[in-house]
Amino acid sequence: MFPGAVVYVSRRGEAIFHQAFGATTYDPATSRPIRLDDRFDLASLTKLYTTALVLRLAEKGALRLDDPLTRYVPEVAERWTIEDLLAHRTGATADLLGEAVRHGIRPCQPGQAEALWRVIFQCKPGVQLREGQSHYSDVDFLLLQAACERAARRPLTDLARSVIIARLGLDDTCFCPPDPSRCVPTEVDGRWRHRLVVGEVHDEMAATLGGAAGHAGLFATAADVGRFCEMWLKREQDRGRGRRRGRGRWEEALRAHSCDFGLGWRLCNASFFPSLERHGALGHLGFTGTSAFIFPRSGAVFVLLSNRVHPRRDAAPSRLPLLAAMAEAIASSPPAFRT
Repeated sequence: MFPGAVVYVSRRGEAIFHQAFGATTYDPATSRPIRLDDRFDLASLTKLYTTALVLRLAEKGALRLDDPLTRYVPEVAERWTIEDLLAHRTGATADLLGEAVRHGIRPCQPGQAEALWRVIFQCKPGVQLREGQSHYSDVDFLLLQAACERAARRPLTDLARSVIIARLGLDDTCFCPPDPSRCVPTEVDGRWRHRLVVGEVHDEMAATLGGAAGHAGLFATAADVGRFCEMWLKREQDRGRGRRRGRGRWEEALRAHSCDFGLGWRLCNASFFPSLERHGALGHLGFTGTSAFIFPRSGAVFVLLSNRVHPRRDAAPSRLPLLAAMAEAIASSPPAFRT
């Protein structure tokens, strides 16, 4: 299923399981055992950090969730709001890579960022959505990146580091990691880069943008992802204890804003890990093999980071049954569970 993985589980902010499994690749001659401090390419888990960035900027008054996107990105013709993007209510194309190639973009090659942004800004709804429906698309979170950068007048890397990463003490989380030896390899890219991808973002569109994007690009350890997830639950628990009055933006992010999504987070329901719906769980997956789930009722967090796309993205069986079984066991375990 994957060469290696790290699992992190906590309940109410206390780590109760943290263990590494397997190796960096399947080749004994070049591989090494996975370590707890290895950084994984988070892929689409990056969207959760972009969501947190949007909510922090909203708290500071730099933007509002009901603002039209055109207030910050006038190049976009559609009448979408910031909240529409967070809840994947735009219907924007899910095949940005194909759209980019059709416009002459050479994925993963330098000097293409400006042309790719033009393609992103021109994206139209590819799916007509009825009220309450959603359609998962990377374009939504690239547009959120653009809105955040223009609202705050700072690049995404700077915003993520100062507003989210440093604020939470996530020392092992970053875009464009400086030390590839601490990064777990992803795919042997036979289409665009023609080499093993390690220490640089796997996602082709994020790579074309220089390695940092609103939808993909962050690298982190499982423990750092776990602490990031715990932040979401602590926000809700604080409100439950009366530390903040009223329903705030962070709490609203964990409520349904479409049939499948809160804000950034995916609701566990009939179409996404249905066995976890009764636990009120939310989660997100990353294409490289990363996953994160939160359980607001019990205060539990479950993170599994792997490199399932190694050596090829189509080489492994589905990880979904394993994730479902592990998450169900965590959700159903007694509060005093320890390893």
